[in-house]
Amino acid sequence: MNTMLATAFVLGVAGSAHCVGMCGPIALAVPVRGKGWRARLSSALLMNSGRLFMYVLIGIAFGAMGQGVAMAGLQRSLSIAAGLLLLLAAVIPGVLERWGGGSRLALVVGRLRGRLARNLSRTAPEGLLLTGMLNGLLPCGLVYAAAIGASAQADLWQGAVFMLVFGAATWPALIAVRMSGGLAGNRTRHYLRRFAPVAIGALAIMLLLRGAGLGIPFISPPDPAMTSQVAGCH
Repeated sequence: MNTMLATAFVLGVAGSAHCVGMCGPIALAVPVRGKGWRARLSSALLMNSGRLFMYVLIGIAFGAMGQGVAMAGLQRSLSIAAGLLLLLAAVIPGVLERWGGGSRLALVVGRLRGRLARNLSRTAPEGLLLTGMLNGLLPCGLVYAAAIGASAQADLWQGAVFMLVFGAATWPALIAVRMSGGLAGNRTRHYLRRFAPVAIGALAIMLLLRGAGLGIPFISPPDPAMTSQVAGCH
């Protein structure tokens, strides 16, 4: 579990440049109630709290799905399938974003973006929280990758914690954007973008190892069914 959380954290940090590109303009578009750095910091914390709350809800949903799969005895198969999908995403950047190509899903996303655009002018605390929550629902390949990792946790609360750690790791970049209008130079953002597929690949390998059940402590624990069979033979 600790190894998976570390992977979630690395995924969030490595994807910070992607987050700045996708969510940074939204953060900068929201007007600030009041003047000074305290007002900017307050709005940044509220927006990102809303986004993080939505990530936790996504983690609960995907973790519950993984829990159901685990109860059916298919958790290792799900872990291997998720690892293969993320490995494909690491090799072919952008493949996860193509999930949003369906007409019905595109309609839902269009309505979501319209609702977000109408909410951007709200500076009340509840308005900023809602803006962050809507932002967390926008299509994002990095969030898809994290959600896949959450589904492999076999427990809804572990899925929630996985998404919580992932989301928290993106906070420094987006709060810095809100506070200063920028985070780093083009070269730094370029290197972070290049590192993001590496982090997705690392998560894929972790999931594949978990599914393989190689008996490696904390990384690839043995299949409990096989362990019980061996114990029964002795």
